[in-house]
Formats: sequence, C-alpha cells, structure tokens
Amino acid sequence: MTPLLAPPPGAAFLRDLEWEGRGSLILANPEWARRWPQATGPLPSLLPDLAGHVWLATSGSTSADPSHVTWVALAKTAILASAAAVNAHLESTAADTWAHALPLFHAGGLGILARARLSGARVIAAVEGRWDAWRFRERLVEERCTLTALVPSQVHDLVTARFHPPPSLRAVIVGGARLDPELHREARGLGWPCLPSYGLTETASQVATATLGSLSSRSYPVVLPLLAHAAARAGSDGRLELRAASLLTCYAEATEDGARVWDPKHEGWFATDDLGVVYAEGIEVLGRASDSVKVLGELVPLSRVEAQARTWASEEPMLRGLNVDLAVVAPPHPRLGHELVLVVAHPDPDVLRRLDLDALRESLLRSSRDTLLPFERVLRVITAARIPRTALGKCRRQLLSREVGLEA
Repeated sequence: MTPLLAPPPGAAFLRDLEWEGRGSLILANPEWARRWPQATGPLPSLLPDLAGHVWLATSGSTSADPSHVTWVALAKTAILASAAAVNAHLESTAADTWAHALPLFHAGGLGILARARLSGARVIAAVEGRWDAWRFRERLVEERCTLTALVPSQVHDLVTARFHPPPSLRAVIVGGARLDPELHREARGLGWPCLPSYGLTETASQVATATLGSLSSRSYPVVLPLLAHAAARAGSDGRLELRAASLLTCYAEATEDGARVWDPKHEGWFATDDLGVVYAEGIEVLGRASDSVKVLGELVPLSRVEAQARTWASEEPMLRGLNVDLAVVAPPHPRLGHELVLVVAHPDPDVLRRLDLDALRESLLRSSRDTLLPFERVLRVITAARIPRTALGKCRRQLLSREVGLEA
C-alpha cells in the first residue's frame, strides 16, 4: 500500500492515483509526518491493504495524533459514485474549471479530483500553502473558475473582506460543517452562489446539496435534496441513517497489537451521529447527536444555540468591528444537567478586557427571547484567546471547555 500522501492537486496526482486501478493508499495531514513520525511510519503496515481503496482519517480527528484516530476505508468506486452524483447535480461538464481550496486528506478535497476525472473539467490549485481569501479570489478571476467547494470558515473570510465573486463562478458547495443562515445571507448578498451541503467522510463527500435552482432566491435552503446515489431515513433515536453507493467499506484503528477493523453498516445502512428529519423532498439536518446536550431533561442542539449567537453578535454594538470568534460549550451542571456557555474569542487580551460580559449576556438573552426556548438560552459569557477548530473549521468543544477551565 502506498504510504501517507497529501500532494497538491494536479494532473500528476490524478495519474498516480489510478482511479480504476487496484492499488490503495493513505491520505493524511502532511503535518503528521513531521510531528509524529513514530506514529505515521507504521500505518501502511498496520492498516489493511484493501485493493482499490483510499484510507482517510475521520474529519473530527485530523488534528490529533494519528495513532489515536479512526480511519475510513473508501473504495475508489465509491468515491467515483459520489463524484458522478455531484457532477449530475451541478450539471458539470468538461467546460467547467474547479478552484481547489480544500485539503486532499479530506473527502471534499479528494472528491473534486474524482469529479474532474469523470467530467473532464479542469482543476486549478486555488490555495498555495496557507488559506488566503484575497489570493483565492484572485485565482478565481485569473482562471475564470466556474465551481469550487469551501468550508464555512472560508466563506466567513470572504464575507468579512467584502469580496465579490467573479461572473464566471456559478456554484460554491459549502460543506464540512453547517453553513450558518446569517452567513449564508451575507454571502448571497455579496453574490457568492453558495449551495449548503451535507456529507461525511464515510459517504465520500456530500449526499445532500441545495439545488442550482435555489440560487434564484436568497432564502436559506433548510431542506437539502438527496443526491441520486443516496437514500436516507431517520432512526428511532432521531439520528439520520444513510444508504449510498459511496458508503465506506470499513473503519480501522491502530492498536498496540496491530489494528482493529470493523464494518459499522447494518444491512447496508450507516447510522450517522447527526439528528435530522427526512422529507419527500430531502433532509433537514438538526445537528450532531454528540453536539447535543440535555438541559433540564430537554435535548438542546448546540449548533442551533450557536447560530442564534452569531446572528446576535453580528448586530451587537459592543462586538461590531472586532472580528471575534464564537462558540457554545456545555459543561456539566449539578441541577440543569448542562450549562450553556458562550465563549467569545479574540487574540488581543486588551480587546477582551474591555468587554462587559454581564452586559453581553443580558443583550444575548434579550435577543434570544423570541427565537430560543428558556432551556436553550446561554447563561454565561466568557472569553478566550482562540476557539480550537479542526482543519475544516469545526469547533473542538471538549478541548475548548478544557482550555477555558470549564472541564477537567
């Protein structure tokens, strides 16, 4: 099996991957080889050498020591099945040019190469080294790009800079985490053709995506149509279950004795960690089950509370112009079960010291009175220097809770 790789996108890598071949490889964060050589070195011999497969780390584990992460085996045929469905949904052809701005060690970044392999579309590298919103926008203009895929944090940077897209750009798939409705509204106001999507590493990228027709309106597409290769149902616990031609083959974890390998599917269905509702026209994703907590016996999705907090922060005079980052955490509470705490982050301690946290809490409570139920409201506002996030911008809530002293 080919060892750890994460090269830049390009024709050479497309040839090396041999989409129809029986060879397999591991794609991982290139930082791992530098930080944990003792853990990355043995991986090619520990993970099963499945013919015609690609191994990716689950999206929530990309910042962790690779000896303690869960690996996902995706058949090349599964990745190509996802690519074909996405191409059909976007009406993508050889006339398109993809602006590649995602890591290749994530399903979304790898998926772009597979889509181009099938459609004949061109792929250009839109990120060189670290993400730079200005340079990304320049690459879109220079190469007359028509399609791209981004995570919400990248959309946020484009909106904050007040950049407008070039006329050539016809669709931006946004995945990796939920696109906040307020951020969607601002991005659409600037002209960015954002299509919120839902997918997982285990499904080789998206399985549900807003339609091109949704771009005729600036309304947030709450219900996302399923792509042609996927089906969904809600389990008895409210979690979304998926069946798709792009589903993983198995999981694997390195152990002291070698590797533990298992198939999480049951009768062809994969139970996700996401709560959702399935309609005839698509799915509504309510948030991660593991990202939800019980407050006074009621289930509260933290992403819902956080979305309301972001809407409030965009209008709060005390925070205007400060470019703060936000996250909601929920440490255990002896009476409530969990206490909802808003963390306001900024790297400058002087900025944080000037904030009146009691006033911010009262302002947030007033703002949420008509949008959140009493048990969903934030009870405390605290500050931090940063919000720890994964490479795709997802908040690492447990780590944040430890860093701000709310949990041991």
